[in-house]
Amino acid sequence: MAHNEEAARLHENLKEAKAIWVELHDTVTAVAERESTLMEQVNNLEANLRSKTEEANAAEGKREKMKERLKRVIEQNRLHSTTNVELDSKISKMRAKNEKLQSKIDKLRAKLQDQEDSLVFEKTYSIYHTKTKTQEEAKKALSILITALPRPVTGDNCS
Repeated sequence: MAHNEEAARLHENLKEAKAIWVELHDTVTAVAERESTLMEQVNNLEANLRSKTEEANAAEGKREKMKERLKRVIEQNRLHSTTNVELDSKISKMRAKNEKLQSKIDKLRAKLQDQEDSLVFEKTYSIYHTKTKTQEEAKKALSILITALPRPVTGDNCS
């Protein structure tokens, strides 16, 4: 009987050991599945992190390019602004010169008009004077001719 009791006890111990083994196996399997799930999540997070890092690097590269472009645009704007200021200054000077020249032109036009008026008056006077002189000379020449002509014989003078 002792042998049966020993066998029953060992059999009981075996059942308990199997139950513990099943419980431990289920726990290990659950932990392994959890670890597998966690590893998959870690892998997904690492992939996501790499993707975000690449995006951030690309964005940083774009930002640097835009920063350089902005510097060039600012420099070009500064040059254009300087050029515009210089051109505005030159235009102002040219306008002042243009106004002075226009004033001189206006004075010369007025002077030319005065000279033209004076020449018209002188020409009119000269024509009048020449006409008058020519008429006087013609009268003198006519009177000389008349006095130089022989007198016609009329019946009164024939005696």
